[in-house]
Amino acid sequence: MLCLLQLGILLSILSLGQGNFLSGSFNLTLYRQMPALHQLDDYDLCLDRSSGNYCLVYVEIVRNESSTLWHQIDEVSQDSKHRFRHDRVFRGVCLENCKQSLINISQSEEYDRSKFLDKELISYYDKVHQRPSDADKRLLNEELVNSCLNLKFAEEFSLQTRSLIEYCVQADEHLEHDGLDLTFYVLLICVLLLTLCSSIYDCRLSKTNSDQTENFYRKAPNCRRQQLLTSFSIVRNYYRLTEPHGTDFSRDVSFFDGFRVIGVFVVIMGHTLMVFMTVPIENPEFYEQYLFRIETSLFQNGSLVIQIFFVMSGFLLYVNFTERQLIHPETGTLDCIRVYFRVFFYRYFRLLPSLVALILFNGTLLVRLQNGPFWRHLTEAERFFCRRNWWKNVFFVTNHMLEDSCSHQTWYLGADMQLFELFLIVIVISKKHPKLTRPIYITLLVLAFAVPSILTYVLELDAVYHLRPETYRYLYFRHSDTFYQMYPPFYTNLGGYLFGFLCGHYYLKKRPQGLVLRGHLKFELTLWLLVPATLGVLFSGYIFIHQDFPKPSLWLALYAGVHKILWLLICAGFVSLMCCKVGGIAYEFCTLPIFRPLARISFQSFLWHIVILRIVAGYFRQPVYVSTFYLLSNVLCVFMLTQFVAAFVAIVLEYPLGEVLRCLTMPKKGREESHPEIQMSRGPSAV
Repeated sequence: MLCLLQLGILLSILSLGQGNFLSGSFNLTLYRQMPALHQLDDYDLCLDRSSGNYCLVYVEIVRNESSTLWHQIDEVSQDSKHRFRHDRVFRGVCLENCKQSLINISQSEEYDRSKFLDKELISYYDKVHQRPSDADKRLLNEELVNSCLNLKFAEEFSLQTRSLIEYCVQADEHLEHDGLDLTFYVLLICVLLLTLCSSIYDCRLSKTNSDQTENFYRKAPNCRRQQLLTSFSIVRNYYRLTEPHGTDFSRDVSFFDGFRVIGVFVVIMGHTLMVFMTVPIENPEFYEQYLFRIETSLFQNGSLVIQIFFVMSGFLLYVNFTERQLIHPETGTLDCIRVYFRVFFYRYFRLLPSLVALILFNGTLLVRLQNGPFWRHLTEAERFFCRRNWWKNVFFVTNHMLEDSCSHQTWYLGADMQLFELFLIVIVISKKHPKLTRPIYITLLVLAFAVPSILTYVLELDAVYHLRPETYRYLYFRHSDTFYQMYPPFYTNLGGYLFGFLCGHYYLKKRPQGLVLRGHLKFELTLWLLVPATLGVLFSGYIFIHQDFPKPSLWLALYAGVHKILWLLICAGFVSLMCCKVGGIAYEFCTLPIFRPLARISFQSFLWHIVILRIVAGYFRQPVYVSTFYLLSNVLCVFMLTQFVAAFVAIVLEYPLGEVLRCLTMPKKGREESHPEIQMSRGPSAV
């Protein structure tokens, strides 16, 4: 394996001297001779007239063997790992301008849709853009637009094109409201009214109570009726969001707060880079050249970061289930089944309302928030698929049916829920039959390594998943078998929950002996050695991102299994050592109080950050010049806006409905009433 790594590094270095476009060397003068990937007529000026029509057009440049420029375009487009396809471009066309340009042209080429090369993309646009007027506008205007753009490309580049209208926007055109829109508005008003009424009721209760106001809101009401009536109280839910950790366990794992917030930030950063590869950009060479640099592997191979959430979820499931002592060897089979379904459905119905709110928002209000030449391109698929394929999200199967699905980021929820179901079965069996624990764990460990390796070999996949410029350019994952087969399925992520279980074993074993190992040199050194190990695993993917190796390959298959296991070992090392307060300044940083409320809204942050990202990226009227500072500024902007939205949704929806669910499922009498502070504390979650 070491020889393979050395060979890959040598090939990477040697490849830097090849050609003008097939390597890192770059000639901007030649590059700018090619047609721009995006060119947009003035959107607002076009629609300022009552007869204005503005169309977003997908354009294919026709092959021309006699054209030097065509060969240049073709050479660039062949490097699919680093380059966009420059023979596939977008144009924003004002139809009035288009008609003016054709006044003196007597003949035009007959328009034929069957000549398009990318049938998949044409089928996708026809499926997504199904508003009542879309088909008529295409039929009426496609021949005109094709002639107009063909003339323009012939004059500027001596090239022929085929043009397909994605959609057209007419001046003063408005999307009509339907039943689903009205349903969303009614539900939104009901939630806001409930929040208002519950807050007023809670305020009146506080005035009749002798306690100080702050202490009153921090304590649970005395009876179930009052708990239900105050569940939507905005002040009470604010204190649920900001209260300190109330149990020894939550304080022991308070470093999870930092892990969650940092993890969400990394996810937002990765998705910002991904979405900004889909919007109109003036300098696509920024991305293309960046993909040749070795540090690219940090975010390209950074898809591994999501594994830390699986590890935390497995850890919390094991510790919470074990501490509650729900299953013993003497427990009957029917009781085990009842416990399984009670735990599963509690989690399912705790996550479902927030997910349904996202689906309804994407299917109704999102598309109405802005306008612009690229706005429908960014949002229409969400509207269409959230209306048609909502059931994929509701039943948490998006990770296995990601094509044509709503809110692609929710693949994680599908994978996590399926892993939760599987490992809930594992823990029920292991608590009922303790002797089976070791064989089950060994089997799962073998599968965690074998499944990615076997899939990589049999399906001839890449060793690591990495985002190519064309992968998400059209707002859905294209020609990315490695992504579909290796990233979202639950069976390729078995190791995360398994290592979380092992960390839970270690935590419960060490807790009676005292968990503080801070200051012990060997433990502190071990944790800090995990940092270069993390960088090593991430940077190792550069070899396979930069170079193509013959497939199927046993070496690629072994790497696919080994690098994920190594990453999970690193994650488990961080979790286990920080449970023992090891880490010095790193531990202190992860347990900063500012992370506590941000971590509690991390689930909402994960759900809503793509919505915020679409809104931020959707207002562009013209292609934007992208730079590192510009992207970083947008990452910070999206992160901050996401936190505000996440806090709002958590306070008015997630926390209230979670409290209602808890009230409906808790025993009528018992220990909850004798310890009301326990009712107020929320169990930690991994997301």
